[in-house]
Amino acid sequence: MESEMNLSIVIVEDEPDLREYLREGLSYFGFEVRGVGDGAELDAALMKKPAQIVILDLGLPREGGLEISARLRDDPTLGIIMLTARSMTEERILGLESGADHYFVKPVDIGELAAAIKNLGRRLARPAATPWSFSAESSSLQTPNSVSISLTAQECILLKLLFAHLGKNVSRQLIFQALGQPDDISSNARVEVLISRLRAKVSKADPAVSLPLRARHNLGYILLAGDGL
Repeated sequence: MESEMNLSIVIVEDEPDLREYLREGLSYFGFEVRGVGDGAELDAALMKKPAQIVILDLGLPREGGLEISARLRDDPTLGIIMLTARSMTEERILGLESGADHYFVKPVDIGELAAAIKNLGRRLARPAATPWSFSAESSSLQTPNSVSISLTAQECILLKLLFAHLGKNVSRQLIFQALGQPDDISSNARVEVLISRLRAKVSKADPAVSLPLRARHNLGYILLAGDGL
């Protein structure tokens, strides 16, 4: 059976038998499916090859599904489906608030899951937007809606570095070096605050968009080449 679109899917499930069951079942519908066991393996898989949809188990070791979903939500082109044994309404709300597009309780029917994936894939396949643009000369960032945002000196340095490595991971160490900061915990916190304020500035200036900047767990940051960039 062939799918309506060539969707790439990553399943994050720490139980090998269930992970393989889901991988085989969804592969039957024509999807390209990979399986990983935790958040670190997911990051490595996405670095190797991007995906359109991630299926997350809620109760993962080390970094939980809710935490992974929250940081993946920075990418508006990525679909997120929660798959968990927890059926309480509060858990469903937390899952959806963390950024999940759908929430399924185990055991899930493969056909129903595949239908949700197809619908989500169609919704994500929207026309390309006008590109974001960055000007170091005017210290400004322009959104796809032609909204110009003035940048501070540090924001300008950060975006100049990210645009120079568009679509590629930029390590925290390289960011520290560009900003003239030491490689330590304090610098890491300062960079996170810098990025958080930049996201807020973009959202305030143009509420219709979000900065397509994704955090890579323990690796760095990537400014996505898609989503109009």
